[in-house]
Amino acid sequence: MDFDTAADRLYGVPPSEFTATRKRLAGELSREDARRLTALRRPTVSAWAVNHLLRDGGVESLLGLGERMREAWSSGGDVGELERERGRLVDGLVRRARELAKEADRPLNEAQSREVEDTLQAAIADPSAAEAVRAGRLEHPLSHTGFGPLGAVAPSVTHRRKKAEPKEGEPKEARGKRPTREEDSRVRARRLAEEARAAAERAEEAEHSIAQWESERDAAREAVAAADRRLEELRRQVKAAEAERAEAGRHEQVAQREYDRAARTAEDARRHAEEADARRRAGEADARRRA
Repeated sequence: MDFDTAADRLYGVPPSEFTATRKRLAGELSREDARRLTALRRPTVSAWAVNHLLRDGGVESLLGLGERMREAWSSGGDVGELERERGRLVDGLVRRARELAKEADRPLNEAQSREVEDTLQAAIADPSAAEAVRAGRLEHPLSHTGFGPLGAVAPSVTHRRKKAEPKEGEPKEARGKRPTREEDSRVRARRLAEEARAAAERAEEAEHSIAQWESERDAAREAVAAADRRLEELRRQVKAAEAERAEAGRHEQVAQREYDRAARTAEDARRHAEEADARRRAGEADARRRA
């Protein structure tokens, strides 16, 4: 198995199974690929729902619509019918995402459903978001400010801005008037959006740090477990060696005792043999004298 196959499998499981699956798949990879896999972060529920929706086969039509809409935005063409198609597609896909999540025993709440919708809208407007969705490995939901692609303004927004601009010949006071309440609201909304994005980035960094340290912790735990197993094996070996030594010591004592007995027996036998030989020689000598 290679890294891409493992990553695709990993982001296809529910978030509750992500950590266990990541650990299992990492064990089937090379050391470098395993390190890359363990650095991947668990997706939020809404991001998982979009990944699941992609695997269900319902997103390609939306991504194709996004390409047509971005082309129309860039060329200034009519996007009215495309906008209506977008509404129908997004609504249908959000419903399908909720169905799939419910079938997986992880139903989406309203906030998570909105995040799924925001991600699908971003995939229509932004090519990079579209590629992220097509990859099927989202870790968090996506969002896009405005109605057109990045750096572009939808025709309806342009029209409102032109109406708000002072007409030629209006007094300078009209040109330099204070922002309206609606403009203040938009400024606050943009500021809150920036703060939310900054908070999301900090949360993402924290999750990345958690994933890295989780990997380090798991590796350390495995090393400790391996050391414990080795230590237990060594303890068994020491215990067995001690038993062997005790048995050898007992055998040594028996052997020494038998050796000592054999040595005494041999000494007695030599002495008796010497005495018998002396008596034999004495008898022979006496016999010769008598002859």
